[in-house]
Amino acid sequence: LAAAASLARRAANGDKELIFMATGSDANSLSVTNNSLVTLATLGLRRHVMLLADGWQTCEVLRAVLYGPCFWSSRMLRRQPADSITLRKFWDFRFRFYYIKKKYMALLVEGGYAVLQADTDTVWMHDPFRMLRLMRDASLVIMRDVGIANAGVVYARPGSMSALRLLDEVAWRVQLLQNHPEIVARIVPFARPPYYANSDDQTILDDVLVSAVLRNRTFLGSTARFEASTRYKPAGPKWDLLPDARLLRAARVAFWRAARYPGMTIPWLNGTLPDGCGGQRYADGAFGATTARCGRASRVQSFPAFGLGSSSDLVGIAPRALFALMPYSDLNAVTHLTAARGFSAKKARLKQIGKWFVEEREAPADEPPRGGGAA
Repeated sequence: LAAAASLARRAANGDKELIFMATGSDANSLSVTNNSLVTLATLGLRRHVMLLADGWQTCEVLRAVLYGPCFWSSRMLRRQPADSITLRKFWDFRFRFYYIKKKYMALLVEGGYAVLQADTDTVWMHDPFRMLRLMRDASLVIMRDVGIANAGVVYARPGSMSALRLLDEVAWRVQLLQNHPEIVARIVPFARPPYYANSDDQTILDDVLVSAVLRNRTFLGSTARFEASTRYKPAGPKWDLLPDARLLRAARVAFWRAARYPGMTIPWLNGTLPDGCGGQRYADGAFGATTARCGRASRVQSFPAFGLGSSSDLVGIAPRALFALMPYSDLNAVTHLTAARGFSAKKARLKQIGKWFVEEREAPADEPPRGGGAA
């Protein structure tokens, strides 16, 4: 890990800002990864990328095809580690990365690096570090999603021990539930086998954020809720009738009430609005065809920020101009295609917005595409 980080740092001219991505070895994964690297290259950020592969064989492929630093870990799961409902129903290559990505992100931050961990199904239009450097009071900045956060785009830099513990806690919970589904009986009193033992990093991240901000450790949203009756576990009790459901709602309300809302200028607008925006101004909100580029508030966006324990450190929920879900706007720095499920859907969406480059070029991904590129 240290060697790979050092190599990435040398490639980035000594800069300790890393973009941390993970990819599998299949052709579809490599195509999506390469496409993302193309858009990064147009911003001069390709040299900051540190790729995590699922094995040394994949690293050999990446070195030949995508170039740049690559590493793998002997800690990577090679097979399904236990028999939970989650793993029985959904086990695929993503679950092999859930723990290792968050654990190594924490280790890199502990080693003094600022790390932007991003899924490969992303489009990069502006350098996000320009805005992240301005958010200096927050050592953690996380993408917004349904519930609270999206674990696919997370930024962390050296800060308080509270922030580092938050990253460690996410990794610890993922591996605990992946390897020991029987522990659910100790966490959720009403749970009965077979245990669902949810180990999805996104719902776990939500619970860890609530735990850190309220200083009251909770497993309600990521663990307890999935041991109630669901499509995959119909024998459980009805969630809405359990006191745990009321406790979860109360905790989420308390979490959002704890937020403060600092303002942040969008640096890539340079004080002016883009052509065609007229008197409209850009901000968070619902984006339609007319407002997809301009939005409906101001170039100064506010974002929710939360105190971490007794420290002055903050965790911020990124404004849309920084990390965005679909729909796509070229004003957003990073757009995550999480709503497009599967390779075919992601490729179709990227072609629709003119951001699919893999088939149109033969140059390696550390150079911009010929004929106009992603800018």
